[in-house]
This record gives sequence, C-alpha cells and structure tokens, in this order.
Amino acid sequence: MTIMIPLIFALAGSVANISSGSTSLDTRIVDAGGSWNLLAEGLSDDTHSFAGTHSNMADNTSAASQPVSRTRTVVPSITSFSAKPQTRFLIGGDSYLVETAGKSYSLTNPDPQTLRFEVHQGDNWAAGGDGSYCDRSEIQNQSTGVATSWGAFIPPGTPIGMAYQFMVEANGPNGSFVNTQNRSNGWFVVGQMHNDDIASGVGTSPPFAVQMDGDHLQIVARYVLPGGNPSNSSPALRMITLWTDPTPITPGVYKDIRAQANFSNSGGGYLDVWINGSQVVNYRGPLGYGQGTYWEYGIYRSSAPETTAVHYRNLMLTIGPSAPVSSRRP
Repeated sequence: MTIMIPLIFALAGSVANISSGSTSLDTRIVDAGGSWNLLAEGLSDDTHSFAGTHSNMADNTSAASQPVSRTRTVVPSITSFSAKPQTRFLIGGDSYLVETAGKSYSLTNPDPQTLRFEVHQGDNWAAGGDGSYCDRSEIQNQSTGVATSWGAFIPPGTPIGMAYQFMVEANGPNGSFVNTQNRSNGWFVVGQMHNDDIASGVGTSPPFAVQMDGDHLQIVARYVLPGGNPSNSSPALRMITLWTDPTPITPGVYKDIRAQANFSNSGGGYLDVWINGSQVVNYRGPLGYGQGTYWEYGIYRSSAPETTAVHYRNLMLTIGPSAPVSSRRP
C-alpha cells in the first residue's frame, strides 16, 4: 500500500523525515508539491498517526508537523479460483460469477492478487444471452449488498468505494495497444457498475463505466430522472463523458484507479474518480436509474477483430459510510 503524507510546511528540495510515534519510517527529499508517497508495507492493518520534520541545507530541523492519521488496508486475495463459466470464486469475502466464453485464455489467475481477461472476436458468454454484436469476458459481484435469487445488488443511496489497478497488454505493432472501438462506432467497457435491469424492466447501459475510447481511458456516467425510462433508446436517458485521458494508454503499465460513488437520481448522487492519485472526476448530480447496482470487472465490447487482454490486481470493493483508502502497490 502507498500512503500520501502531506508536508505543507516543507520546501521543495528540503530533506524530510516521516515517523509513526517514535519509529522513523522514511527520509527523503521533498517534491515540488511538498508531499510524497510513503510505502507502508511493514505496518499492521490498522490506523497509524504520522508526523514529519524537515531540514534545510544548514541542517536546521523544524518542529514536528501536526499528526496525520492514515489506515493501512490489506488487499484481499483471490481464492477458490475457477475459470469455468457460471462458477464462482472469492476476492476477499466477496463472491464473483464467471461470465466468459469458457476458453482457456478467457480468464486466468496469474497470482493471488491478479486476474487476466482476454477476448477474441465472437467470444460470447457461454451461458447465453449475448449476440454476435459483442465480445465478453467478465466477472459479476454476487454478494455485496442485498441478496437476490440471481446474486446481489447495492441499494440506491448507498456509498460505494472501489480501488484497483488496471493494465492493458500490447496487441499491436511495436508494442502498441490497438482498439478499434470508440464512441463513434461502439463501446469497450473495462469496468462497470451495472444496473439491476430486472427491477428496471428494460435492458440498460451502465450508469458508471470505465472504458476505452480507442486507446484513451475514459469515465462515463448515465442517469434518468425519477420516473424516466432508462433504456438506450429513451429520450429520458442522459449520458455524461466525465473524463477522457488526453494521453494514450501505455501497454504493460498499471494505472491506479479509485472511485467513490452514490447512485441516486433523486438527490445526493455523486461520483469521484482518482487515476494514479490525481482526481479526474468530481461529479455532483443525479446518477443511475433509481434501482440497485452491482460491480463487474473485465472486458465487454462491441465485437472487434483485434484480440485484447487486460489485467486487474489488488481489487477492493466496499459499501457503507467509510470510504476505502488507496491500495496502490509499486
């Protein structure tokens, strides 16, 4: 885990020391923003109080800063892994359902914190329901929130937090990433908060999605006002592109993604997203369709000729008033 320790008083270039109680944890030169990432792998899984001092070139040391509390959270492990469609495995204590074509490459588990998803053109969910228009390799959360006969949903108005790292593999010439799907010809979702379409009575697009627009990462949200029809053909449906990364994604490099949301279309809705520690979305307004939601990792795209693989690691999902801390690892 990485903890952000602000040193508002520290000048860039000065030498700063961070301690927890009487234990010195790190000493380094302060960056231009007066802060740094403290690697806290050795700390116990509880709350610690940190303070800092800094020294100038004349070796004069300041008084300690006001303490800053941060909580170290252990990243859940993936257990009882199964790649067979319609089976389940665990991420921490959460159950996930496998929704893939059931190929040997569709879903793999390289290590206890990582999942790899791959799709080829024509890969449909083996359980049925997909058409030739899409390719899919996903897992669906089945246990967070209110239990149902088909899984579980998180009630509207519930604070939700998630944190994970995401990477695309190179699939093009010279180590590039190729994705022919974009906003003008289709979609390429790589993480979605899915609506409870049984409650809606119609099929819907996700009220929150992390997606690829060509080779650019993108965050989108959707909503209808109370009483509105959320189907894709409905004039009541509103889609908002909240952020598009101006820089093409780099294959083989993980991006740290953290989000906090409250799906409500009748007041109190919000969505905050951080990429690599920088907030890129700060949305306040209606979010969702007034029904429950559930989270899905993996690839869901309009059918495309290129083979694509993505990785997710250090996956965390929480609900309730306490927002998750960053689970980023080097």
